[in-house]
Amino acid sequence: MLSRIILCMLFFFLIGCSSTPVRTKTNVVNYFPNNDAEIIFNQAKEYYAKGNFKVAAIGYQKAAEKGLAIAQNNLGFMYYEGKGVYKDFTQAKKWFKKAAENGLTDAQYNLAQMYADIEQDFKQAYFWYKKAATQGEVNALFNLGLMSYTGKGTPQNFAQAKRWFQDAANKGDTTAPVYLGKMYLKGEGTNRDLDKAQQWFAKVENDPDAQYELGFMYYSGEGVKQDFNKAEKWFRKAAKQEHPSAQTGLSQLYYEGKGVKQNFTEAVYWARLAAKQGHAGAQNNLGMMYYKGEGVRRNLILAYQWVSLAVTQGSEKAIKGRDFLIKELSMKQLIEGERLIRKWNKRHNSQFM
Repeated sequence: MLSRIILCMLFFFLIGCSSTPVRTKTNVVNYFPNNDAEIIFNQAKEYYAKGNFKVAAIGYQKAAEKGLAIAQNNLGFMYYEGKGVYKDFTQAKKWFKKAAENGLTDAQYNLAQMYADIEQDFKQAYFWYKKAATQGEVNALFNLGLMSYTGKGTPQNFAQAKRWFQDAANKGDTTAPVYLGKMYLKGEGTNRDLDKAQQWFAKVENDPDAQYELGFMYYSGEGVKQDFNKAEKWFRKAAKQEHPSAQTGLSQLYYEGKGVKQNFTEAVYWARLAAKQGHAGAQNNLGMMYYKGEGVRRNLILAYQWVSLAVTQGSEKAIKGRDFLIKELSMKQLIEGERLIRKWNKRHNSQFM
């Protein structure tokens, strides 16, 4: 059986589709003379395994038209991926829906994904995720939690989100514990319980979000005894996985000399990594280090560039810093700073404008 589509919710980019190619009845007869849907399906799987996607699609189509749900799902997948047929989301949705209505869990999940990612119809996505979740689909359980948490497709309900996340975590989902930890940390949908927050984060200690949250708890002393050495440990683990907030936290520790020996060069290094990912706090900190000449050669133009980039993301601290720098820079320096900002925005597709 083909793997079902597993997509990160709400982060799929729409790709254009076109009509499907015409296939003759002779092709179907030549490759699949048997009329038994199960036999046709198994033969199609063999063609797929050999990389002959066009013939596999023919077989899936024949079995799907005979009402075999798993063939309908796999045919939908072929149209979704453009394997053996032209990529066609309309056809993908049609066959996923037929299989979903026939009760196939994978198809219900795939259909929900299409409603969420392609059509942005979150109510329908929630409906089909719920269908799949009742049959134990763990990714559907997590997505239901996320939608209840954010209020997409259903009214925002932290208590309900917590229940979905709990069910997903109990079935082995590795992201749900991070959300549960955050909810206990903030008291969302439950009483604030820092011990439980820490316990949930610890269950997925290799997850960068969980590592960052643990690091922040030790940095701030929330729910645990303040311990900068442990904060450094967890920030570093997440920072090495390119977590921008953790990189910013590690930079802060080096800047302050907490949990590590004070080292402005290291502070600049980690702040720069986070700043390049668009982290406003890191951009502001990097700008200030350029202004002060801490860990780098003093450069007012670069200071202005990084602080201004942070301003575009709504950093109030950066606004004060930028206003201060405007008074310090000459008109020539300001013009150069603005040129660097435009260059940055163009290079990063204006993501942080």
